[in-house]
Amino acid sequence: MPAGVLPSAPPPAPARPSLLSRGRRWGVLVLAVAQVLAAVVATAAGGGRPGGTGGSDLLITPAGYAFSIWGVVVAGCLLYGVHQLPAHRGDEPALRRVAWPLMGAMAGFTAWLVVAATAPAWATFAVFAVMLALLVAAYSTALRHRRLMGVPTRLLLIGTLGVYTGWSAVAVPVNLASALAELGLPTVGAGAAAWQAGVLLLALGAAAGVVARWRARAASTLAAAWGLLAVAFGAGAREGGAVLAALAAVGAVVLLGWAVWSRWSDLRRRVEASTVRLGRGPVV
Repeated sequence: MPAGVLPSAPPPAPARPSLLSRGRRWGVLVLAVAQVLAAVVATAAGGGRPGGTGGSDLLITPAGYAFSIWGVVVAGCLLYGVHQLPAHRGDEPALRRVAWPLMGAMAGFTAWLVVAATAPAWATFAVFAVMLALLVAAYSTALRHRRLMGVPTRLLLIGTLGVYTGWSAVAVPVNLASALAELGLPTVGAGAAAWQAGVLLLALGAAAGVVARWRARAASTLAAAWGLLAVAFGAGAREGGAVLAALAAVGAVVLLGWAVWSRWSDLRRRVEASTVRLGRGPVV
């Protein structure tokens, strides 16, 4: 080594992930696995409907096929849990912020299935409502920080949360209907159709809120429309449910039309804004 030249210091060793970091990332994966296991057990016990609705005699019980969307949800969460496990990815600021409400929602899903099998319908509704609130927080956080994520992470996380939140927004009022029926409201006749129409309007309002709050994002909008169409087919197959079926079907069509118009309007505004900016060149 030439005289007067100090030896260079070795590069610092990369910092090891903290215990909190490892716990957070593994917590997301473990709870995603718990969702899968709980859904498998509940589906086997509930005839293909994890969690069910607490009352299959309701006019607004969704058609059986609709519950297959839970498979999309739990599979998406599991894939994301594996995807975010490496520290270089799971410790990104955006994913750290999403992790806590997402873990709460997944824990809520598992608890919801347990409560649905062991407790009154009002308890199931209460758990599901809390779960929806956590999903709203997780989905909103993911969308707010989406530009900080890589494309694969963005598609997987936002797509999964969109389906999870959009479907739950419609399913929670159906769970409310189960609780009200258990408390003594009629399940047959004109009285049943009347009060369940009120619950259906609540579900339509929740679906509209999904479109308005998140500017017609595809995953959440399609999941909410899926729930409304499932209610339409379920009500149409029951005696006295024709009016409710028509209301749900029209609501789903209007929802999709509104979402398409909203996205088109948004795209047009962006194009016009870009054209204006490009037209402002330097004055010669």
